[in-house]
Amino acid sequence: MKARFLLLAAFAAFATTANAQQAASASTETAKPALTKEEKAKIKAQQEQDLAEALKKAGLSDTQQQAVREALDAANKLNNELKANTALTDEQKAEEKKKISDNKNAKLKEIMGEDAYRQYNAIRKEQKAKAASN
Repeated sequence: MKARFLLLAAFAAFATTANAQQAASASTETAKPALTKEEKAKIKAQQEQDLAEALKKAGLSDTQQQAVREALDAANKLNNELKANTALTDEQKAEEKKKISDNKNAKLKEIMGEDAYRQYNAIRKEQKAKAASN
């Protein structure tokens, strides 16, 4: 009887260990690869180039382009502050993020005008699709 109990305990320990190793390897496979500083800088430069191209194609003046950049920077700052806020639940963060996005979009429409805003959004969607395919 003791031998069966020990055998059962050994089997349970073995199964638990094997299962834990499989779960750990599965989570590391789905994690995003860490980017180097050079890769991050390259991505940021490409994003800046895409934004400048979109603003130019939308036919915005220099003052409008500057106002758009300020509105985007302000929204990014609010999103980063929201991301760092640990007091809010995920649902509350999602609601706040939607409010920030809605306010940003309203400000961009105000700066650009309705037609230029639609054109800008179409260009940005194309750029994001192109970036995702790379």
